[in-house]
Amino acid sequence: MNGIKGIDASVLSCQLKSIVVFDFLNEYNRLEQEIRRAFENSIPSLPLKVLKQLYFYYGGKIGTYIEYESQTLKLSSVDFQENEHFKELSINQIVKIFKNNTSVEAFNFSVESIQHSTTEYSFYDCVIRLLNMRNKLAHEVMHLKFADRDLIELLSYEQISQEPFNLLQNFDVQKMDDMTRYIASNIVYMRKLVSKLESTFATP
Repeated sequence: MNGIKGIDASVLSCQLKSIVVFDFLNEYNRLEQEIRRAFENSIPSLPLKVLKQLYFYYGGKIGTYIEYESQTLKLSSVDFQENEHFKELSINQIVKIFKNNTSVEAFNFSVESIQHSTTEYSFYDCVIRLLNMRNKLAHEVMHLKFADRDLIELLSYEQISQEPFNLLQNFDVQKMDDMTRYIASNIVYMRKLVSKLESTFATP
C-alpha cells in the first residue's frame, strides 16, 4: 500500500478500472477459445438435424463486401466443406443456437452462486451476460453503466478481495467504483466457466 499513498482517489479508481477491464478482456478471450474448442470437438457427434440447421445458418451468412481498389460492391460466397468447422459463426451465435438444444454436452452445466448456495447459474445465461458486458466495454469505458442483464452476480468487496486477482496486488479493492466491482464479479464467474470447460478436455 505504501506505493500508492497520496494518489488522488479518482486516479486510483481509474487505475483499478484499467486493470480490471484488462483482466476481463483477457479472461474473455480464454473463454471464447474454450467455447469454440468445445463446439468444434462436438461437431462429429451432433445429430443430423442440428448439422443441417448449422449449414442452413452458415449458408445464410452470404453478404456483401467492398473492393476498394476497383470501387466495387461484391457478394461474398460460402464454399461447402464436408467436415465444416463453422469458423465464421461467432461465439454469440454458437451460444444462442445451442441454448435451444442440448447437443453440446460440454455446455450443459451450471455454476454455483458464491452468495447463495442454493442458487445456480447456467452456462448459457452466464455467457450471454458476459457477452453483454464485453459489448458495452467495447463502446464505453469511462462512463460505464451496467444493468442486471450484464451481471451474473454482484459480489462484495470482501469476496472479491479473496479471489486471486494477481494484477490487483497492493491495491485496495474497496477503492473500486460500483461499475468496476460489476466487472470484477463477472471475472470471478468467468474463471469458473473457463475452468469447467478446460476440465472437459483435460487428459485423465
